[in-house]
Amino acid sequence: MLYQTLKFYLARIAVSLILIFGLGFTLLFFLHEVALPNVLFDDAPIQWAIFLVCLFFGFIAYGMVGEQRFFNALHFLKNFSPQSNPDDIKNQYENLLNFTYSSYFLPETGKQYRILGVLLYADYLLSIGDETPRALNIYVQAFLQSPGDSRFRKPLLAILNQGRELTREEMDLLLVLVQQKEIHDPALTHYLSSLFLEAGQWSGKVEPLFLSALEDQSELSSKIIQFALPIYLAHKRTDELALRFYLFALNYSVKEKEEIKNYLAHSYCEGNLAGVAPELHQKCGEVFAGLSSDQQAEARRQSEENRIASKLKKIKLFRREDLQDLKRLKVEMGLVAGRMTILRRGFGWLARKILIGFKWILLQVLEGLIQFGQLSLRAKLVSFAVLSVSIMLALGFSELVSKNEDNLSSSSLTSMLVSKLAQIKKEDRVYTIQIAAVISAKHADKMIRRLKKKGIEGLYVVKDIRRAGGHWYKIRVGQFAAKDQAGAYANRLVDSKSIKNYFVISLPKN
Repeated sequence: MLYQTLKFYLARIAVSLILIFGLGFTLLFFLHEVALPNVLFDDAPIQWAIFLVCLFFGFIAYGMVGEQRFFNALHFLKNFSPQSNPDDIKNQYENLLNFTYSSYFLPETGKQYRILGVLLYADYLLSIGDETPRALNIYVQAFLQSPGDSRFRKPLLAILNQGRELTREEMDLLLVLVQQKEIHDPALTHYLSSLFLEAGQWSGKVEPLFLSALEDQSELSSKIIQFALPIYLAHKRTDELALRFYLFALNYSVKEKEEIKNYLAHSYCEGNLAGVAPELHQKCGEVFAGLSSDQQAEARRQSEENRIASKLKKIKLFRREDLQDLKRLKVEMGLVAGRMTILRRGFGWLARKILIGFKWILLQVLEGLIQFGQLSLRAKLVSFAVLSVSIMLALGFSELVSKNEDNLSSSSLTSMLVSKLAQIKKEDRVYTIQIAAVISAKHADKMIRRLKKKGIEGLYVVKDIRRAGGHWYKIRVGQFAAKDQAGAYANRLVDSKSIKNYFVISLPKN
């Protein structure tokens, strides 16, 4: 199942990528280099459209092609000529079954289609009377999918009832065949009973077969009683199947008759089978009536004690996990409406509607392409010219709109900058004097020490990044409220020969 799922998704991804890199890139190259070589436009919407279309054809349309191929082959096999070669028909059925394992289908979908093909294949094999090993295998598959169809049971019974040694799986298949409501074959029941007696096999599947053989009064009835009775008594069984077996055992000479009658009498007194199996309850009553009065009184007393003990005994029937499973079953059977069920149904309905819409669109597109293909060459050229002009007009309009938007955005940006500058001018400013700018921190510290020796106070260093790499270390002094004040102080420093050059810097006030 995992391998089939991987094939399903990998194939669709591969088809989508082939369409994207093949058809998609070819279409974009045609638009840019052939149809519109001198037009600059944003092709992102076209790329997204191509991507989505390729995904659609790679995933959904690819699966639709697979389904169509399957049903086309199935339709042909339903309408083949009776004079057709059987080998050819069987080969086509085999190919059809193998096709359900292809990458077109998920495991569950492929299984559904395979079941449909197997049923039709088995019906065809029955029509030609094929009993080859492959035909028997197809009959088994058809029977397991449609157990109620007796046509598939008969050839299996005919082959398996030939006296050869059967495998465990074949015995299980025969048990399933025998337990069908429509089948009651005494010869087959006798044959299977002999097989299980020889093997000494006992299970829940074999038990109904032995009871069926006793009902048919098989020649093996005595051996069945001798084999199964010790098993029933060893486990002290008093269920419905055991009681039916006890009634059959009373017809044979067994030494445990009194013990058997005691079990039957207790069952009658307890009355558990009165509503479930009234006929069996009546037969147990007949056995009870044949007992002596003391035995009847003892059976009633023990039954009453068991009834009182069962009332006093507190039975915890459900675990927490069992209650959750019970709630789940109630939801699955429709007794209680579950939220997840409602949501799944709603999403399923929506998904089906969307899929139907996609299919309708695809069919309309294909229909349009077919009609376009039927046009004359002149009509095709005119249509292509109209389409090309429409695309160019649409792209030109989108380019014009984008330019207008750019102009509007640039004008709005300019107005914002102007308003920002005006706002900055309105703010309070401070002015400082930059004396020097060096590229070494040590050099900056040395200059500050030398200037402090000359009596200059308020010195500080500002570190800034150089465009060529590294940093600037800008040596500045003082903060003044007006530019004139800063200039006058700097001129005094120049006159005292403390500094040689300077320039005033305007800074926003902190």
